[in-house]
Amino acid sequence: MRSLALAAAVAACLTVSTADAADLYGEGGGGPYCRFVENAHHLLSLDRRNMREEVARRYVEAADVFRMQSTVYSTSPLFEWSNQTKIACAKAIGYLRRHFIWGPEVDVESVQKCDCFYDRMRSYMGGRRTAQY
Repeated sequence: MRSLALAAAVAACLTVSTADAADLYGEGGGGPYCRFVENAHHLLSLDRRNMREEVARRYVEAADVFRMQSTVYSTSPLFEWSNQTKIACAKAIGYLRRHFIWGPEVDVESVQKCDCFYDRMRSYMGGRRTAQY
């Protein structure tokens, strides 16, 4: 009897883990959502100055969302996505600053991750508002 209960518990855990992974990659509903980040193009379509400003704005917003008590104590993935957005946008800012030292190269992957993770964070925010910049 115990082995049957243990098997049921393991099966339930595997089902939940698979559902979470499917949600993360958009497989559960309507195609890939930044599966490999290549389909995040909004920031890359901007000129360099506007790209820097937008990445910085997204970083500040993600940091604000990350510190909100409603995010910290939330049961939704908002805390995780705000943290990932903050990290990805900070990396993108660092690479965009590198322009002054090593030349006008843009790290496409870090900018795409900032774009993708920001969209994911916003999708979990619902009707919450942050300070407008």
